[in-house]
Amino acid sequence: MRNEEWRLLDLKLSSYAAATPMVSTLLTLKAEEKIPNTLALIAFEKSSACLFYYNDPEKELDLEFCRQKDIEIGRRDTGGSPYWADPGTLLIFFWFNRKQVPGFPDTIAEGYRFLIGAAAQAIFDRFGIPAVYRPLNDMEVSGKKIAGHTVTFLGDACRWGCGPQILKPRMDLMSRALKVPPEKYADKEAKTVEARVTNFQELLGRVPSFEEIKQTYVSALERAMKIQFQRGSFSPEEEQLVGKQTARIFSADWLMAMTERRKFGDHLSAGWARGEHALKVPQGPLIRAIVLMDGKIIRNISLTGSIHCIPVQLVEEMEAGIRGIEGREEAVSGVIQKLFLRPGVQAAGCSPENFVQAILTAVEKARKAN
Repeated sequence: MRNEEWRLLDLKLSSYAAATPMVSTLLTLKAEEKIPNTLALIAFEKSSACLFYYNDPEKELDLEFCRQKDIEIGRRDTGGSPYWADPGTLLIFFWFNRKQVPGFPDTIAEGYRFLIGAAAQAIFDRFGIPAVYRPLNDMEVSGKKIAGHTVTFLGDACRWGCGPQILKPRMDLMSRALKVPPEKYADKEAKTVEARVTNFQELLGRVPSFEEIKQTYVSALERAMKIQFQRGSFSPEEEQLVGKQTARIFSADWLMAMTERRKFGDHLSAGWARGEHALKVPQGPLIRAIVLMDGKIIRNISLTGSIHCIPVQLVEEMEAGIRGIEGREEAVSGVIQKLFLRPGVQAAGCSPENFVQAILTAVEKARKAN
């Protein structure tokens, strides 16, 4: 494998959900240096909603509506908020060795700033659209979101994903499929999905071609990273591994893993007091804590939301450490702080104290409800 290779894939898939097996597989292969640095530009045939690792589908999607309208649902292995993609969306994924990019940041938060900033500048230069980076992971134009993003590290490998909306989205479908919690808008001017998002078609006053948007992103990355892409295709090994992942990605066990029913099981009927609190960290993630209290003891806990963390299992490790301890600040903080002291641990846009605050507020609500 020649490290100087930067491959460009131009793809058309059924939906965003259908892209999820490829997204995970290529990150693993890149971390093992079995594939070249690769940029994929992906268009879709139909609408889909994509969950991220810590999203609870029963709280964040109208599952019955999605079934009725044949909206495919997928789930990714990284952080973020549920994302909508339809035939007007261009999905972009970039898998690369971050050590091969001079000056590339060591943190997820700064990785967002680096990559989104480069794309926003290219959009302004080409179209005159005043796109800007907004922490943690959005690109905005006049306060409206034109693209969401995700960054994941696996060893030296980095995966950047974004979904600029090229054409006007199907708002009649999007606004029903996504159940956005009101806390999500706590640090934003817009208070609904319709008011929050925009697209290139509206901003330009014309129907743009996908090709000109693709060229803008390609040139932005080539300029920022001082590289050049060459068109390529999947290897037989990649095609085989992606095929194997597809069945798991669409299984109920994977899609529904973050629901209360899956996490709490028989504990839901144990009669313990339940408390729930959703905390929106300013310019950071939404953290939703749900606890089941047996007197002073946290018998079970669920932490979900738009959390971006390394390792991706960090929040599940928090849950495991908190189950069975007293709902006191010293006990809860001790578990979480210990996890954050390990080398390489990150939770972009938030701190250990934010998790402690969300959990303790849920504990207090459970006590009041009992």
